[in-house]
Amino acid sequence: MGNKGQTLVIFILILPILFILFALIWEIGNLSITLNKYETEIKDTIEYGLNHLDNENLEIILTDLLKENIKGDITVEIKNKVIKVTVKEKYDALFNFNHKFDIDLTYNGYIENEKIIIQKE
Repeated sequence: MGNKGQTLVIFILILPILFILFALIWEIGNLSITLNKYETEIKDTIEYGLNHLDNENLEIILTDLLKENIKGDITVEIKNKVIKVTVKEKYDALFNFNHKFDIDLTYNGYIENEKIIIQKE
């Protein structure tokens, strides 16, 4: 009969550790998904911009496209047919109170030998 009580005590002591572990896995997964979304949106926007380099106000168009899909401070620069996109944001953690992750992404895109090249800076 004493074994049932010991097992219950061990389970209750381990339960908070399991909750913390699951919260950490959830947080890392959510951050990874957000980073992937941001990177995909930036790359798609640069590709669109490289296919429409002759448009007037292209920087404004690209900035608006990004602002529709992602949050943060967004800057788009076009110099010598090179598009540079920078996104900075403080991403709120789900489980850590008052903790924020810094998202700082910069990508450059250009056309070389009729190929679109997009690189992370």
